[in-house]
Amino acid sequence: MKRRSKQIMALFLACILCISNTGCSTKNVKTTTQKITKKIQTNKKEVQSDFDSFLQDLFVKEVQSDSITLNYTLKDPAKYGITNFTPTLGEYGVEASKKSLAEAENVNAILEETDYNSLTQEQQITYDILQDYYSINGNEKKYFYYGEALGNTTGMQAQLPILLSEYHINNQADLDTYLELLTVVDDYFSQIESYEEEKSKAGLFMSDSNANNIIKQCKDFIKKPEKNLLISVFQERVEDFDWLDKKEKSTYIEKNKKAVLENVIPAYEHLISTLTKLKGTGKNEGGIGNLPNGKEYYEETAQSTTGSDMTIKQMKNSMYSAINTASLTLQSANTKYTKKHSDADIFQEYFSIKYPETEPEKIVSYLEEKSKTDFPTLEPVDFHVKYVDESLKDHVSPAFYLTPPLDDYKNNSIYINDGKSDASALFSTLAHEGYPGHLLQTVYFQQQNPSPIRALISYGGYSEGWATYCEQLSYYMADIDENLADFAFAYNTYILCLYGLMDIGVNYDCWTKEELVSFLKDYGIDDKEVAENAYNIVVDDPGNYLQYVVGYLSFIDLRNTAKKELGKKYDQKEFHTFLLDMGPAPFSVIKKYLKKWIKDKK
Repeated sequence: MKRRSKQIMALFLACILCISNTGCSTKNVKTTTQKITKKIQTNKKEVQSDFDSFLQDLFVKEVQSDSITLNYTLKDPAKYGITNFTPTLGEYGVEASKKSLAEAENVNAILEETDYNSLTQEQQITYDILQDYYSINGNEKKYFYYGEALGNTTGMQAQLPILLSEYHINNQADLDTYLELLTVVDDYFSQIESYEEEKSKAGLFMSDSNANNIIKQCKDFIKKPEKNLLISVFQERVEDFDWLDKKEKSTYIEKNKKAVLENVIPAYEHLISTLTKLKGTGKNEGGIGNLPNGKEYYEETAQSTTGSDMTIKQMKNSMYSAINTASLTLQSANTKYTKKHSDADIFQEYFSIKYPETEPEKIVSYLEEKSKTDFPTLEPVDFHVKYVDESLKDHVSPAFYLTPPLDDYKNNSIYINDGKSDASALFSTLAHEGYPGHLLQTVYFQQQNPSPIRALISYGGYSEGWATYCEQLSYYMADIDENLADFAFAYNTYILCLYGLMDIGVNYDCWTKEELVSFLKDYGIDDKEVAENAYNIVVDDPGNYLQYVVGYLSFIDLRNTAKKELGKKYDQKEFHTFLLDMGPAPFSVIKKYLKKWIKDKK
């Protein structure tokens, strides 16, 4: 099952991953299929032109699946022929999933009728990615109630406030659409609640621990209605709209306040009520592997999330191998360190690294300049470092990057959650979110002017794996002792792989809390509270850590392959440019074109 259930917000929050699953309509697909089939035996240029038309039709349909997807993807939809659309947050539930499967089959039908050999290489790459992204294996219907729209950090209730507060408003039409969107939040939440009630009847409702966390999260967000984030931020933004006069600004501020208080707040209140009612009906407090077909679902979800074709066993072996290698590096680095500093502790040195910059904006600018050595250079873009609202600090990620629209990629936002973010890790965190991580990754690819459909296809293993890889390389960009950088690189690889193994252990091998405590003890972590917190986190969002771990290790593997094959001809900057040129893709496709790239370099 390559395509996961719909969670619209994850297209834009680079710290998390979900995949949009609304394909083109049956009517549109049949029409396009007929066009391609009719001309398939004619010249290559016509086949290529028809394939581009298909991609454009697919993009226009996908991008309108919900208003947030549209707003975060395009600043000016009219340039793409999109002028009339109804504000919506989309559809959620089993019927929406069934519709999605039918549409995926239609897209597959087009791909099968396309003359692959007549396409350009860029089109072939897109074809290969679409073929993977829309592939179905027949098991999907067994898993309709295994998905989850509500999660502690990746759930709709957690991400929607950020997405709405950052909604791009460039003119009065955007402003009107935004206000209409607020009025349908309660309708969308009711769809989610209906789905949760169906899950409860099927005995597949979430654990009490997760339900309690989500309930608390919702209560925190609406605790001070009159001072809600969506009211205060909106008022600040409207004051800067020079295309509104004073009276219009006042009117819109009142309209927004009314919509938040009468639609958004009640939607969260009703969600709290529904979850409270359903709490206790879940039959599984452990990993998802305890459910019927749970292990199979987890493995397919892991492969979908990471964009990897590795089995769970192969993923585990990869992590254990990386831990062993990291252990040797840690020992070596410590030995070298103690020879120079007999009374010092390299761990203490690591946790007190003096980075060249400590202020967020200066860190990003510093890393931007440093990245030019081993990464392709971007055209100049703007970035803004912002802080998570107080009402969300306990429930969202330590940091995240919001991807800009295709036609407005020069404006970028990075959020820091100072309630969770460790100041000592801020340098590497901003390397993950900014340069050379998500910001460079996203904007560079957009500057290559790819087919627009590529903006809607996301692979967590690629995006989060790349950002984690860059986070690791940041230690070598910090102008610290190389031996200490080696230690930091190995230590974080070690910890990262432990997270991945915990995710698999709890959700696939069905570890109990006691077994997880025992596992961590074997690796020197003897803190029961830490273990229990980790247990609840991986139960809440099965497979989430794997996109970081498996993605990161896959990039290391790609780099090792390139170095081995090219020898002295290997160039780090050229290798990174190849990976960024590929854009979001499953690793099987990246490996296919890496072979060709290596052959060309030879």
